[in-house]
Order: sequence, then C-alpha cells, then structure tokens
Amino acid sequence: MSDSLSSLYGGRGIALTHGNGSRVYDTEGREYIDFFNGHGAALFGHGNKTLHDALIEASNGIWTCGAGFESPVREELGDKLAKLVGDGRVFLSNSGTEAIEAALKLAVSARPGRKRVLACRRAFHGRTCGALALTFNPKYRTPFAAVVPQSEHYSLEEIAEQIDKEVAVVFVEPVQGEGGVFPVPPETGHAVTEACRKSGAILVADEVQAGLGRCGAMTASSLVGLDPDIICIAKGLAGGLAIGAAIWKKELGDFPPHSHGSTYGGNEIAARVAVAALGLIEKKNLPAQAAEYGEFFRAELTKIGSKHIKDIRGLGLLNGVELDIASADVIKALQKNGVLSLAAGPRTLRFLPSYAATKDDMLKVTEILSKTLEAFK
Repeated sequence: MSDSLSSLYGGRGIALTHGNGSRVYDTEGREYIDFFNGHGAALFGHGNKTLHDALIEASNGIWTCGAGFESPVREELGDKLAKLVGDGRVFLSNSGTEAIEAALKLAVSARPGRKRVLACRRAFHGRTCGALALTFNPKYRTPFAAVVPQSEHYSLEEIAEQIDKEVAVVFVEPVQGEGGVFPVPPETGHAVTEACRKSGAILVADEVQAGLGRCGAMTASSLVGLDPDIICIAKGLAGGLAIGAAIWKKELGDFPPHSHGSTYGGNEIAARVAVAALGLIEKKNLPAQAAEYGEFFRAELTKIGSKHIKDIRGLGLLNGVELDIASADVIKALQKNGVLSLAAGPRTLRFLPSYAATKDDMLKVTEILSKTLEAFK
C-alpha cells in the first residue's frame, strides 16, 4: 500500500483491476472467485450490464442538484424504498453508517424525554460517533469514548426484557454479520417487536448488509420476526456506488426542520443506478434465488469433513463458517488459492457471494475451502 494512503484497513497484497460476474482479476492477471464483493456492496457482481447502462445514462445528465430541488429519479427511488415499510418516508445518504445516524436522530427526536438507547452485544452499526455508540466491540469505541454517546448493550436473548418506557430506541441486526454471522432467532425477533410495541420504543433494523434480498427476502427482518419502525439499508443498493437510506413508517413523523441533511445523499447518479438495481431484484425475483442458493451452499459446506469447522450458519447469501483456528490465516490461504472472503470475528469466515454467483461457483469455493483447511494442522 502506498505510503500516501492510510493503513487503516491493512493490506491484501493484491490490486484488483476489473471483474465479470462472480470473478475479479488482479494486476498480474490472476482470477479470483469473489465471495467478498467489497464487503457485500457489489451485490450484483461485477460488470452488470443493466447497472452499467443506468450509470452511463445518468452520467449524461445532471450529476447532483441538491436536496432542496425536485428530482424525478430521486422521488422514484424514494417511492420504491418507502414500500419496504408499507407506507413510509425516506432519507437518502451516502453510506450505511450515515443511515444509522439518521435513524438514531429521528428516533430520539420522536421520543423526547426518553434517555435509554439499546443495542445488542456483538452488534456492528458503523464507526461515526452515533453509530459507534451502538457498536458493541470496545476496540472500536474506547479510543473515542469522550465523544461517543451512551448506549446499553445486551445479548439477543435478554434485550427484550430490558425494553421499558424509558427506552427511546432499540437497534437490532437481523443477521449479525461482523459479530459472527448470527441470524436472530424468530422467537427472539417476535419478543423484541412485542416489547417495543408495548413500551412505545422505536425499533430499528440495521439491514445495511442483510437487506435487499440478500438473505432470501426483500427485508431480512421479515425472516426473523422483526417488524421495525425504521429500516437502514446501504450495501448493494446501487451495486457498489456510495448510497444509503433510512426508511421509516410515516406515523413516526419527520425530522425537525433543518435538523439533518446530506450534500451528496440521493444524487442523481447513485439514485438512477439504485432504481435500476431495485428493478433487477424485482424482475428476476432475486431474493428467492438467494434463499435457494444459500441453502445449497450451506448444505455443501456441511459436507466438508474438516475438524477445523465448528459451525456453519447464515441466511441466503450471508454465510459464516466458524473455525477453531484464526480466520485471518484461512482468508490469506483462500486468497492464494483463488477465493476472496472476509472475517466475521477472529475465528469465523464470512462468505458474501453476489447475485451473479452460480451453484458451480459455490461448489468450487467449497472444494477450495476443503483443500485449504487440510493444510492447517
């Protein structure tokens, strides 16, 4: 990595130049099966023609006009997203953490006087200060404790019983991705939803990674018993372009005037590609495909006879393999063997295949993972 660039993210040791479908290529011409996909942002894989054409079309028009002006494409995107909560309102941002920030501010303003903010152990909601307060791992929060708001973290199993009339908002990931790929048990999701309804607390579902059909339904919340007042989405919404959204039920009201905003959020280029992406999901019924392919992939993974595999879990195209060895070491070995993956904690591999991935890709990844694990004694 160049000395001029921050070393925040470490280094993979390769530079990717282009991709096609489920494959990417580096500067040496090596091919990789991409089950990393930019932390899941390349939900449709690489080089998707529909998204490419939408990007070219958008680039010929105005790139950004500012949120105060009317924008037909932004309004079209807002109308499509609002349907995710029935009849909703939408704030468009540039990222998942910004969507979380918007949800936090909206919820607190809608429940004045309530002081408690709840999130889950193992949760990851982002690294900006508000989102950081909700993120569980102390390694992210401790260096910035002086400027991070207070929140409370409980296990999935105990959070419902902590929800009372002093709670303004509860944040839950339908699938805890960064925390180890743990889907919320449906009975837990129902209990959290019921507790929020009873107390008047606002329920926020962080679907930044799990949403948009990746887990087998347009909203992952619907699979795990959650009925959120606000849904946050981002990764994959424009196939890899920077965009995020907070979507909420109209009965919550709106932000106080001039209390929130975004210069680039909902710009015409990202919005046009996002509209095309949502059209693809609907036209090709991609959530159903994700459910089928994910079940197939997990079934194949269970056939690996390695003693290093302790558990396999996930929903749709968001899958984790828990190991008894360091996930970072296995990720490096997989990369050498032509597969890109990522970690979900110190001992869990995460696989985020795109909609472009085939069952043959999943068979190949399973075979490579099996052979890779054989080398670890």
